[in-house]
Amino acid sequence: MKYNPLVNLNECEAAGLDPEKVGSIARRLNKAAKEAAALGIVIFGGSGSGTLRYHDGKGGALIVAVLPEGVWDGGDGSERDGGDGLKRAEDFS
Repeated sequence: MKYNPLVNLNECEAAGLDPEKVGSIARRLNKAAKEAAALGIVIFGGSGSGTLRYHDGKGGALIVAVLPEGVWDGGDGSERDGGDGLKRAEDFS
């Protein structure tokens, strides 16, 4: 696999995931996040669906798009050492 700084190889291996596929997804999402940020849009996940939000300063972000596909989690984004040498995040359901 070509080196991809977005991919954690040990964690992909532990999960049984192809790091090439994970890297492809990560690159596309990262590119979309950069494009969104340039427009002042926040990508938000929560309650099973995602949204694109724009803060116009008028109380509550405008939901400019809905992302109904996939699994979206609006957790706190924390990460920790799992005690097994792997990076872990908060659980999601």
